[in-house]
Amino acid sequence: MPNAGLSIIAVTFAYCIYYFTWNSVSLRKWFDRKFGEDAAKIKWIYLIRWQGVFFFGVGSLLICLVQGIDLQSVGLDFKNWKPTLLWTLGLSSVVTVMNYFAARSADNLAMYPMIRTSPPWPNSLLVGSAFTWAMYLLAYEFAFRGFLFFTCREVMDLPLAIAVNISLYVLVHVAKGWKEAVGAVPLGIVLCLLTEQTGTIWIALLVHVVMAWGNEWWSYYWASRVRP
Repeated sequence: MPNAGLSIIAVTFAYCIYYFTWNSVSLRKWFDRKFGEDAAKIKWIYLIRWQGVFFFGVGSLLICLVQGIDLQSVGLDFKNWKPTLLWTLGLSSVVTVMNYFAARSADNLAMYPMIRTSPPWPNSLLVGSAFTWAMYLLAYEFAFRGFLFFTCREVMDLPLAIAVNISLYVLVHVAKGWKEAVGAVPLGIVLCLLTEQTGTIWIALLVHVVMAWGNEWWSYYWASRVRP
């Protein structure tokens, strides 16, 4: 099977595992019974993120190794660091400002921060959540903008490779509501174009991490102001 076919199947399978685990009522109830409801709120999110690390990241990495795919050819390279730094700083500034205003909306606060424990959070939780977010997004971007995108580019022209990437990228966000699904389209196109330009996943990863951290921290800030 061509590498592009393997990457499409692998990313789709990883998301299915992620989705059905996230929505497993029986598993979540077991977590609540085992750890207690308060602790389970934290451990549950950590489980979902580490599961993403395994299925998106480790799964994609193993396929690359078995297929003899050079990891530099799927975005794990350190070339073009100057445009990477400039684009990262520019886009990160934009998404930070957007997060500040978007995070206060009722729709956003109904979902974020994902760890639903009341403020104030201890430093260990702030650091632990930031770390697991970063690890999850490293695996996620390696799967989407690395393995999937570059293997599709081997057999597809750029518009088609982006279309395949965005189709799966949007589907991943559907469960979080139509606003995130629609917002994933322009963001995904921009990240794919920059990945194509630089030949690496680092802009997509770093901007995505800044976006996730910013949304979590701003959501935490606004939630702490509106919740008793």
